[in-house]
Amino acid sequence: MFIDRGTTGLKKKNSGIIIILMAVALPALLAIVGLAIDSARAYGVKANLSAAVDAASLAAARAISDGEVAAIKAADKFFAANFPAGYFDSTPGSPSVSFSYGIDGDISIDVSATAKMPTTFLKIVGVDEMDIGSVAQTIRRPVDLSFVVDNTTSLARGEDVTQDVIDRSKDFVGKFGELFDRVALIKYALGAEVPVGFNSGRGFSRATVEREIDAFEFGSSSSPQWTNASEGMWRAIDALITVNNPASLRVVVFFTDGAPNTFASNFSFNKGVPERVGAIRSNDSRSGTPYGLWEADKVAEPIASPWEYRDNRGNSLASVLAGFPQYYNAHDPNASEFLVINPSHPRRPVTDYNRSSDSARDLYDKINRISRNLPEDMAEYARQNGIFVLTLGLGTLLTQPTGPDGERGEEMLMRMANDPRMVDIPDLASDFRPDQPRGLYCHAVDKDALAPCFADMLAVIIRLTL
Repeated sequence: MFIDRGTTGLKKKNSGIIIILMAVALPALLAIVGLAIDSARAYGVKANLSAAVDAASLAAARAISDGEVAAIKAADKFFAANFPAGYFDSTPGSPSVSFSYGIDGDISIDVSATAKMPTTFLKIVGVDEMDIGSVAQTIRRPVDLSFVVDNTTSLARGEDVTQDVIDRSKDFVGKFGELFDRVALIKYALGAEVPVGFNSGRGFSRATVEREIDAFEFGSSSSPQWTNASEGMWRAIDALITVNNPASLRVVVFFTDGAPNTFASNFSFNKGVPERVGAIRSNDSRSGTPYGLWEADKVAEPIASPWEYRDNRGNSLASVLAGFPQYYNAHDPNASEFLVINPSHPRRPVTDYNRSSDSARDLYDKINRISRNLPEDMAEYARQNGIFVLTLGLGTLLTQPTGPDGERGEEMLMRMANDPRMVDIPDLASDFRPDQPRGLYCHAVDKDALAPCFADMLAVIIRLTL
């Protein structure tokens, strides 16, 4: 029998070496495994920390209009809500919030936060905890807001909602920053006024705007105020286009409780009556007698004789009106942006008024159609110039067929806003303009729904600023 003692000794020697190598490598292997496990835990903490910091930054940007203190409180609240307590046994520190202001009114909100996470396996190699950090920045652009508010008498009929309109309008304005946003206030009925225009620099006075909102007057049953939406829209757009140092976000918020039935231009007359800028009206019914004139630059101020064709006093408007101007020219006799006479209009074609062949009912129909065409055309012009249009309608009248064509007012408001929901409505799908700014139409069925609708308006605006 042959015994190889040398080979057996070699095997024993190799086994010893392997044991020694394993003993040497084991801490390193454990460190690698521990690093992998703890790194996975750290990744989870990092992801949640980043989400919490992002949420805090956005919350601060939304709240900055109420000042830095309010923004910091909002950041703390949203950070805590988005970082679960004890996540992987980690302990977050309080977020740090800082603000920087650009020369154009932009506000940069920077939020950073850290969390300490105790390790598990890495303790073996002397690493007891890991420091994890995250940062986020949100830029809040300034806003130039043209706020257009209906002052017609229909708001006071039935259930009087005028005080609700006043209160909710003030609440809405109060959500914008006095130091960096700007607000222009426009009120309209038979004509329109601008009680508060844009400042030349950034900022506005909430107290001034609120005082003017408190001064709203809505007419009475004996002196009703009708709806000249185009006059309000024209002033809103003019303010935004001609303002100095325009903001990066320009918005019109347009509020009404009914479809328009009145418009203004420079009208020509016969029977020796000189031409005059003023407003003429129909009403919300399917038919009626048109009346005029009212001042275009006043909410409700009648123009005296010889242009007094109201409530069947003297000659009827139909008997003295020479015709319509080709274009809306209430503010510039040479204006050509918006057609008054428009036989090819896709929804409401309008020909000129012919006194010898048209009846008073024909004139009524044409005035009503023009009154609806103009605010839609003006809203599209605004959108073509990069202005967002948001519309808010109150009450059931907007959902009912009105005027000579039996249209619902809310359809006009959706088109004005270029609301994307139109694509799902067969009668409105072709009116959506995907290449233009997309706004929002919100319908408040009653006064209790006003606050949620204004909140929706604000949410859209703030989202657009970020």
